[in-house]
Amino acid sequence: MSEQKEPVFVEETIDLREYVRVLAKWKKLIALGTLLAVLTSAVLSFFVLPPVYEAKILLLVTQAATQQRVTSQGQGLEEVVGALSRLPQMTMNTYLGQVKSETLMQRVINNLGLDPALYTPVSLASQIQASVQKDANLIEVKVRNGDPRLAARIANTLAQEYLKLISEKNQEQMARSVDFLQKQKEAAAKDLEKAIVALKKFEEQPRGVAVLEEEFKGKTAELSAYRAQLNAAEVQMRQLAAGVDRLESELVGIPATVQVEKADPETGRTYTLQDTNPVYVSVSEQLNQKRAALAEKEAETAALHELVDRLEIEAEQIRGELVGKKAKFEALQDEVTRLKETTSLLAQKTTETQIARSMDLGQTSVVVVSEAGIPSAPVKPNKKLNIAVAFVLGLMVFTGLAFILEHLDNTFKSADDVARQLGLPVLGVIPDGRRDRRSAYGA
Repeated sequence: MSEQKEPVFVEETIDLREYVRVLAKWKKLIALGTLLAVLTSAVLSFFVLPPVYEAKILLLVTQAATQQRVTSQGQGLEEVVGALSRLPQMTMNTYLGQVKSETLMQRVINNLGLDPALYTPVSLASQIQASVQKDANLIEVKVRNGDPRLAARIANTLAQEYLKLISEKNQEQMARSVDFLQKQKEAAAKDLEKAIVALKKFEEQPRGVAVLEEEFKGKTAELSAYRAQLNAAEVQMRQLAAGVDRLESELVGIPATVQVEKADPETGRTYTLQDTNPVYVSVSEQLNQKRAALAEKEAETAALHELVDRLEIEAEQIRGELVGKKAKFEALQDEVTRLKETTSLLAQKTTETQIARSMDLGQTSVVVVSEAGIPSAPVKPNKKLNIAVAFVLGLMVFTGLAFILEHLDNTFKSADDVARQLGLPVLGVIPDGRRDRRSAYGA
């Protein structure tokens, strides 16, 4: 069996001298290519690309609201109406979003009389950059145009029209709020008038709340008096009943008759007789009187019970009628009070909204910190930067191209190429006879 040979790994090394040789070999190509790229960039920057000028304005927002979540849950009437009567609260992003609005762009075009064929709201907006400066209520607006004077005019006109636009939008919104509040105030006034009429009609009823209250008060007093009489009668009745029971128990122990001895006046003889017991008669008379008084008191108590029961029913009927009418009266009164407060609030907020409508929000919420001046130098093209970039790119591209050409070139041009590619020593060099003959003819 033949022995299996292990694979031999050849470690590749980077020869920097080889790279230097390639660069030296193709140095003319690299230099010419890089020079061509630099010249091309210079020609484009100086003669082909149109210059672009930039004008800047700075706007200060003095009434920017903090970003917050708005909800209508839990809001009362005063909060809702107050929101309508206040000036619109806008955040910095809201102010920023209006800078490049189509309406504002069209107003700038119309104000400056720009050619509609060249300038549309979209094309003009593409020339404008707006941004909010960090941690400040400042909006920086940049306008770029090939004409430095036109760039400055567009920037300054945009600032003027921006302030006017905010004021107009505010006045439109406040006008709508005024109309809405006035309509609501008129509706509330009509409802208040109806509620007052209903309350007066209710008060003019024959048995109104005041009459029922007096009647209930009198009936309650009468009921209390008769209840006191009933209580006293029941006490007396219990006392009489107790007296009757006592006399009845006493009468049980007293005999109705007693034996009496009498003497006959004619004969002088004595004899015994059964005669009525005077004590029994006295107790019986007392018992009869007590029973009569008890029966009279029982009749009186029963009459008082009937009277008290009837008075309780009448008082309860009056109380029920009073409670119902009083609840309705209070409801009507509360409705009148509520409508009065609503009408007063709407009148107040309508006045406040009319005042807010007359305010110039554009002048009070946004201030032009710095107007745009005519730029003296273009911001595009950046000639030095373009040339530097062209130099670096040209150098990289043509250096790479040199290594590619070197890799594709498989011809021998010198003895060094033979020794490097084949790894064999060079024994001799055959002179180029054609070159020698050309030299001879030339001589």
